[in-house]
Amino acid sequence: MAPPLMPTTDTGRLLSEYLQNDKALFYEFMEKELEKLECMRKEALLRCVYSVETDEVILHRKIYEMKKVECQKVVEDVMYMFIVYKFSEIGVHLVPKLSNCMYNGRLEISPCKNLELESIHSDEVLEMVKEIRWEHKNKSNVKDNLGVTQIKKDYIRYVYGSSMLYGYFLKSASLRYHLEKSFDTTSNNLSISCHLKQKSVPIGSLIEGKKYDNLKSYVEKFDNQTMKMCRKPKFNVTMILMEKHYSALFGDENQHEEVSTSFVSLKRFVLEAVTFGSFLWDAEFHFRKFYRLEEYRSRYY
Repeated sequence: MAPPLMPTTDTGRLLSEYLQNDKALFYEFMEKELEKLECMRKEALLRCVYSVETDEVILHRKIYEMKKVECQKVVEDVMYMFIVYKFSEIGVHLVPKLSNCMYNGRLEISPCKNLELESIHSDEVLEMVKEIRWEHKNKSNVKDNLGVTQIKKDYIRYVYGSSMLYGYFLKSASLRYHLEKSFDTTSNNLSISCHLKQKSVPIGSLIEGKKYDNLKSYVEKFDNQTMKMCRKPKFNVTMILMEKHYSALFGDENQHEEVSTSFVSLKRFVLEAVTFGSFLWDAEFHFRKFYRLEEYRSRYY
């Protein structure tokens, strides 16, 4: 089953072939291609810098801008294929274009693969994902897996896009939460060890420090600056891929059209979108080892 977006560059198409025929070589090829792109980008930048006071400066600036665009297209393809690869690791195909999921006016995703999508998230993250609601105007939520509801395509698109950002945010927030929790535990252990050597106070009174109830309560204590930092994608390519992916998924059909669907299919859309956002965070982290990603610019909102 083909994902909504198909690669447009030679590198992207080669990665797609590796994904289908030789997954063991996927990472090696991907990382080498990213290193090659970084060398190409740096070389063009250096030529531009060294030509500042020469007659060739305008030419090299144009070449550098062209190389940047070329590299950007390849990086987008490579990052998208990385995400497709991550989904394949849990045995899940991305939902194809929405038009391919319509059967006699009903939208259904089969097989749903919801359990597989849930498997990569912690229980705390899943609890927060459950707070995503499908309330639409005066219509109530679907009450059970077999229940059917009417919902507009543009509303599904809105929730899918929001859930991608939410998945990205939850991955960032969850990592901060566990890092701080680990740091507090280490600090407490060091304090206990120090005081035991001094034999100055009872052990019970030493186990103090910052306490976290759960991820949800931790997030609720974020100040505005921390919340923005976790919610905002770090790099332009991240937001671009989100937009391209859900645009390809939902297409240019009549988005105001209402479709009939089930709760299990709506849940699949949310879980896939949240997982997509989480994998985007993984992609950013991995790619930065090999290629300098361009920092996020607000114009992509």
